[in-house]
Amino acid sequence: MNDNKREQRCIELFDRLKQQFIRAHALDDADKGYCPNQSSKEFYQGLSAQEAASFVALLIRFTSHMSLDDFNTNWFFYSDYIYQDEDIDAQESLQAALKAEK
Repeated sequence: MNDNKREQRCIELFDRLKQQFIRAHALDDADKGYCPNQSSKEFYQGLSAQEAASFVALLIRFTSHMSLDDFNTNWFFYSDYIYQDEDIDAQESLQAALKAEK
């Protein structure tokens, strides 16, 4: 069934997402002027694994009830919502989507 393959691909994303979360934590520390040490690296690896697992679980649940077009529509809406202050195109797209909802 397609859902099982889709779910499997989400699970395969886990390692990639985990590495991205680890990089995000390292950048957060760098922004705060912290120097990483072994214990912080180990802590962030565990925390990143939890965050990646949560993200994958949400993706699995999110995609289980929508088609590709629905997913893309939602994903682009969320990205426009997040970056609306930084991108005029995102702001215009968001406003159009909100008007269409009403």
